Amino acid sequence: METSIVPLLVVLIPVLAAFTLLIRPKDDNYRNWVCLAATIVPFVLLLSLHKGAVSGGVEFPFTWIPGMDMSFRVLPAGLIIALVTSFLWIVAHIFAISDMTQAQDSKPGRRLRFDFFSLLTLTANLGVLIAGDFITLFIFFEGLLILPYPLIAHREDVPAIRGANLYFYVGVATSLALLSGLVLLNSYTGTLVIQSVSAEVSQLMGSGVKFQIAALMVVGFGGKAGLFIEHFWLAEAHPVAPSPGHALLSGAMIKAGAYGIFLTVNLLFLPQGDLVSEWLTLSNIGYVMIFVGVVTMFTAVISALITADYKRMLALHSVSQMGYIMMGIGCAAYLGKDGAMGVAGALYHIVNHALFKVALLLGGGAVYFRLHKQDMYKYGGLWRNMPLGAVFLFIGACGISGIPFFNGFASKTIIHHAILEAYEHSHDPYLRFAEVMFIVTAAGTFASNMKFFKLTMLGKRPKEYENVESEPMSMKISLGLLAAAIVLIGLFPNFLLESTIGPALASFGFDPNSHAYQLLYDVKTQTSGLAILYPRAGTFSDVLHNLVGTTQAVVLGCIVMFCGLKYGWFHLKIPRRLTFEYYATKSLKWLTNPWSTPIEDKEF
Repeated sequence: METSIVPLLVVLIPVLAAFTLLIRPKDDNYRNWVCLAATIVPFVLLLSLHKGAVSGGVEFPFTWIPGMDMSFRVLPAGLIIALVTSFLWIVAHIFAISDMTQAQDSKPGRRLRFDFFSLLTLTANLGVLIAGDFITLFIFFEGLLILPYPLIAHREDVPAIRGANLYFYVGVATSLALLSGLVLLNSYTGTLVIQSVSAEVSQLMGSGVKFQIAALMVVGFGGKAGLFIEHFWLAEAHPVAPSPGHALLSGAMIKAGAYGIFLTVNLLFLPQGDLVSEWLTLSNIGYVMIFVGVVTMFTAVISALITADYKRMLALHSVSQMGYIMMGIGCAAYLGKDGAMGVAGALYHIVNHALFKVALLLGGGAVYFRLHKQDMYKYGGLWRNMPLGAVFLFIGACGISGIPFFNGFASKTIIHHAILEAYEHSHDPYLRFAEVMFIVTAAGTFASNMKFFKLTMLGKRPKEYENVESEPMSMKISLGLLAAAIVLIGLFPNFLLESTIGPALASFGFDPNSHAYQLLYDVKTQTSGLAILYPRAGTFSDVLHNLVGTTQAVVLGCIVMFCGLKYGWFHLKIPRRLTFEYYATKSLKWLTNPWSTPIEDKEF
């Protein structure tokens, strides 16, 4: 493994830049340029590590705690998420150049505070993704508990403070679960080095202890990722943040939680031999994770369909898309050595979700910047005012809906292959049900996001919006960068498989001779033979199958959207007393309501 100081520089530069902002706190131009440089440089440095990462990894060892083996270690799986994370910080700060000029955001000290803590949060996020051991990972993960608080509470009103408090206290509870799991893991293995702990787990633990540790760690990481039951804080905390902050929370920061679950399930409990009991334990963990994903994706998309607040709707879709990722992770574990398709789909969807979700959030943020309204039913016909914004928002909607030639199509297709392989492995009828729920959720995703586009950009424009100006240039640039990434990945769906995701498969103990592995990535030729969008020799039926799956979701989604708009399905009101969120937030009201503001028993 190559040794380099570059991983240290990746996490150090944003910290140094954050304190550099204090030199000229009132100079907006200075602050904008420093933030831009502090986000671009880590992205470039991470790119420079790509060759070393796919060749075996790049490491920077250090000792923060005597007697503990600690390091930064850049491997393909973490690198690809780190790259998209740093890219999102670039576009979010470009967007913020204009967005933070609003009266409520430009009050003395607020903009400086936002940029300062945003850069520190970038360091924490990247630290999680390139940590070589669970001690380092936990330290930076705790940074993601504390540092984003000012981003959520930015506007300093009651909803903002309440949302930030809810984020913090849920984070504390889940972090305690994660810490408990790590302490238990260390007590059995004597090490928390990610690459070597798998061998110790395999030799020293029984199935019961593995399940306990897996449950604690999944709960711990799931608090950030927004898994079902732990997801309730997202719809309360994310929408109250300013648009760039919401974009980073939904698009990037929850990926740190997803990555932790990824490590826990598919790497930490990877069997080191052919012992049947070990593979059976991993398979059982994977089976549970598949249905955690199903429940997460479906319940969140139903809530999103009946939500009028576009920020809340998109926050719920972040939860739903995490369900897809959990399904991929679960399929990989369930299939054991033949589970390469699940890991590839989960990794790919982490990247794609980050891109199309931030495109939707910032696209909606550009509209909010002009109208100062979050109720999408009060929009309409804004393509006349914002033609480029309409194009970019449509591209984001196509991406999350899995439309061919947009990025979401590739990752959703691979995850769909994974759940079908899981079903064919055992012919378990519940896994067939999971595949059906995959299609149904995809239909709901299409209906919800196309409804958002239609209500915002199409239809009749209210007279009060006739003179609304187009979005500022900085917003056009940031949205254009995201749209370009979505389309390029959509047009060349095998590129990420061949450049980064394929090489990452070697870290997870899959059989390189298995059918799924060979389809995804040929180690000898370093190419992918998976026919996602473009047919190759003898693969026309495979591409047709992919398109049929998407067509089913789109047709069903069109029906849902038509009936929802025509017959008022989207205005269905569910009393909060019938929701899990009501009781979760009510139980925390003394902590989350800073001025004893009662939680309303309202409908949503």
